[in-house]
Amino acid sequence: MTKLLNVIIVILALALIAVILYPQIQENRPKVVRFACDSSASCLPVLVGIEESLFVNNRIIPEIVWYSDPDKALGDLFAGNADIGIFPWSAVFKQMLAGDTLKVFLSEDFRQTLPVDGIVVPVKSRLTAASDIKQRKLGYPPELRDYVLPFLVNLNIQPNDVTTMEFPLSSLVAQLREGAIDAAWLLEPIICSLDTLEFRVLQPGALAKYVSSPFPGAAMGFSPTYYKSSKVLLSRLKISTDAAVAMAESDVERAKLTLGKYFPYCDQVCGNCRIPEMQRLVEINKPAVQALADRLTGAGVLTDTVRTQDAFAEPAKLMR
Repeated sequence: MTKLLNVIIVILALALIAVILYPQIQENRPKVVRFACDSSASCLPVLVGIEESLFVNNRIIPEIVWYSDPDKALGDLFAGNADIGIFPWSAVFKQMLAGDTLKVFLSEDFRQTLPVDGIVVPVKSRLTAASDIKQRKLGYPPELRDYVLPFLVNLNIQPNDVTTMEFPLSSLVAQLREGAIDAAWLLEPIICSLDTLEFRVLQPGALAKYVSSPFPGAAMGFSPTYYKSSKVLLSRLKISTDAAVAMAESDVERAKLTLGKYFPYCDQVCGNCRIPEMQRLVEINKPAVQALADRLTGAGVLTDTVRTQDAFAEPAKLMR
């Protein structure tokens, strides 16, 4: 009887240990994480994290979900089709007005001194200044759709005086080459790959010059549902992306070469690409984010004022 009792005690002890340890074991197992990324330089933190094995080293199995339309992609993230993503701040603002708040832990600035965007025209174009697009056709990608109106307003051009046409970022150069548009508003890494005998940059850094300066280009964050998941996993994600930012800052040339591995059209020239200034959670220029939201509200792009402070993740939530 005593022997049987001892066996039962041992079994119960093992069961108790299993109950205690199993959640921890599960929490520390490698997890697949789906990253929503577009085909611009904004996705660099994810690409560096993958190429430098920073995610894998933190037991994260990264999968990229490529998108062209940021509004649709952000909706897909909230629907659970992606776990984390990088989106234009304007898309985040609109989603906030709809009642959903991306929890942002990384932001990117597009600087006028090292422009990530630019308005491009054919070399032989008669356009010599940004204001010359009046009565012309301007093509732009979905990432910039919310900035076209304030851009034109700050140029003192009535929106009806320009024909604006939206195309996927990857097809804009072809549209410009074929004459379907007179100017193309582009983002890196496409600009650095342009043939300078065929195209020229009419206006570098149009976002920072005409929309808002400094210009918060993109935000990286979780949906609220994912934000409520494992604290350990959130911490591992932040550690990985912080390491990617640190690596990109310490070895810019190596970081830029990563673009060529994902966008073959720039593999020979990606060293010339301009990349955003990446800001970790404690470094984010929050006044600049609020200023951009206010400018978009003033221009009528947003239907109401946005409290941007609600978008940021709590640092304690991302710590182990």
